[in-house]
Amino acid sequence: MAKKIILACLTAVMIMGVLTACGQKTETNKDKNTETSDSKKTYELTVSGINGSINYTPVYIAREKGFFDEAGLKINEVLFDNGPVQMEALSSNSWDIGATGVGGVLSGAIGYDAILVGASNSDNGTQTIWVREDSDIAAAGVGNNTVNASIVGDAESWKEAQVLCTSGNVLQYLLLKTLGGFGLTLDDIEFVAMDSPTANSAFLAGQGDAAVVTGAISFAEDKDNYVLASSGNLADTGLMCNFMANKNSYSDPEKYEAMKIFMKVYFETIDWMNKNKEEAADLCSDFNQECGINLSPEVATLYLGQDPYYSFNTVYDMMHDKAEGAEYSVMEGKLIDVLNFFIEYGNYNEGDDQLFLNHMDTKLIDDVYAELNAE
Repeated sequence: MAKKIILACLTAVMIMGVLTACGQKTETNKDKNTETSDSKKTYELTVSGINGSINYTPVYIAREKGFFDEAGLKINEVLFDNGPVQMEALSSNSWDIGATGVGGVLSGAIGYDAILVGASNSDNGTQTIWVREDSDIAAAGVGNNTVNASIVGDAESWKEAQVLCTSGNVLQYLLLKTLGGFGLTLDDIEFVAMDSPTANSAFLAGQGDAAVVTGAISFAEDKDNYVLASSGNLADTGLMCNFMANKNSYSDPEKYEAMKIFMKVYFETIDWMNKNKEEAADLCSDFNQECGINLSPEVATLYLGQDPYYSFNTVYDMMHDKAEGAEYSVMEGKLIDVLNFFIEYGNYNEGDDQLFLNHMDTKLIDDVYAELNAE
């Protein structure tokens, strides 16, 4: 039976309470970094991620298949509903390394001094905006948006619409780009801040004119009677998912070694998933079920095909190649494009782009690259 994943609460105070009261797969001190019977040292790492997400699925699979155990790594797991809340947990030092989306990357680096250490996959295909079939937005049809003519609605139908959406993460970015194509801003709509699962439930219950959701929720059968108005692909968001490290853990020699093992196993698991697609879909379905998300293996296959995983070498190149006409990397450039968009709309402040640029470190990816090429 799969180990139970700890679900983190939605405020920093509640996060601290849950972690204190419930514990994170607690183990005694003598279990940590001990020698196994074959004299291979065992490391320990607390890994965080987003419930049901594509970028955390390899972690779940590696745990279920015993890949971490085989590599000498014990992991504790803490899952959240979105990236900004995930990063709030750093205020209580709740995890060592995290898989997250752009909202977590930006808030983690700028607000919590977290370190950008890698990437996992693109993040366009699972971000969606849904409207009701009988709405003015749906009735307006397509052909009215300058970002993509296939986006549904027009400026008049979107004005004053009540939109349920997470604040400060990839979903708000998608909404901003979609509205921008109609010449609108957040001031032209009624923005109601909700995490993706809550927004979906509220929308299905009749609240709001549109809901912005992500992950497996975007492919659930409950969308059969609704209209897909926009998506990350339609709005060309160019997003990616990344790994962020707790700066305190990153400077700890034991935790750093554990992170190297984690990275190796993660990308090895992606290779395994590419060779075992049917079993990978089954495990992705199991992961989502544990997170309270109903996802069949058939839909999981579709879900996993939306945002391709990067190869290790692709990540290495993105962190070392320079963005066109810039002194920072391709990876930083993609993230800064999103950050500048948020700055323009007031979610972040002028100068935060320069603050962000101090938070990528290639040492981990370089060390793993060197070890892989030496094997």
